[in-house]
Amino acid sequence: MKFLGYEILSPEDNMKKDEELLFKLENKEIEPCFRIYEWSEICVSLGLNQEVRNFPVKVVRRPTGGGALLHGWDLSFCVVDYKEKWGKTTLRIYKRLSSLFLEVFKNLGVEILTEKSKGYQLENYFCYFFPNFGEIRTKDGRKVVAIAMRTLKNTFLAHGSIYVYFDYAKASEILGIDRDILKSKVISLKELGIKKEDFISEFLDKINK
Repeated sequence: MKFLGYEILSPEDNMKKDEELLFKLENKEIEPCFRIYEWSEICVSLGLNQEVRNFPVKVVRRPTGGGALLHGWDLSFCVVDYKEKWGKTTLRIYKRLSSLFLEVFKNLGVEILTEKSKGYQLENYFCYFFPNFGEIRTKDGRKVVAIAMRTLKNTFLAHGSIYVYFDYAKASEILGIDRDILKSKVISLKELGIKKEDFISEFLDKINK
């Protein structure tokens, strides 16, 4: 799978690029690929069908589903490939991707779990408050990796985020969620004792196998 590299783009350009890669692969204009990216500013991304709410930061629409997610302190990834190579069904693709992350964190000395139940997106606006199948969390339920997906006839887009660090006070102001509640739902690489560079290195090693 081709690695497109690491870049820092605007919220709009990040989501536009992810969606364009999916449709280009479906049309056989490109080969399967993945990228790693960060965000040029703090923003909130909304799932494809979520209603818009007012936030004191930029709001951008994702080409995938799921709940609202705060960006700006996270490391994000995008994978576009053929469904058949990853197990054809959405659940199998999630399972394989989550297994990859389990190996990454295991090699970094952190024990985490894979969520085995389906989330309840319709009842919760924010991504932090429902565990999606295949997402990575700690034993006490704090989300480590958020993943969202979209499929076309032959291809899929899976993208998501891992917080490098998390400013709970600032996030509370932006989202209107109590700081202690956020601390019970979110965890960052810094809190897990993992350096961003080490995580990227392990991720690149595993996804290319």
